[in-house]
Amino acid sequence: MSSELDISDVSKLLAVLVVEQGSYTYVDKLGYAPSTDLAIYYLKEAIRDYHSLLRKGELDHPELWGLIKDLNKRLDRVNYVLDKISEIRDRKELRKVVSLISSKALSFAAKYIKVKEEKEEE
Repeated sequence: MSSELDISDVSKLLAVLVVEQGSYTYVDKLGYAPSTDLAIYYLKEAIRDYHSLLRKGELDHPELWGLIKDLNKRLDRVNYVLDKISEIRDRKELRKVVSLISSKALSFAAKYIKVKEEKEEE
């Protein structure tokens, strides 16, 4: 299942939280989720914090707005991934999917963290 599942939008959502909150909490929790139920629960927490971030309307890292606007156009893909993750019954498959989501989130976040550091050096 993971080979056909595009998890990029979920990873981008987590990346926004990593950059803006300066915390790896959601990436770490999800990456080590031992069950489908916990993986979905951790993603629900992340999505809730993403909503709070949007409602705040202000970002410490305004360069994220482009990513957020793009992501908000495709939230249906996030829902699709959540549905697919909820169907996973094999722990090995779950580990593969959540590890990939977490890894990609860190990769996406690194781009924005680097941008911030470069701006501070100028």
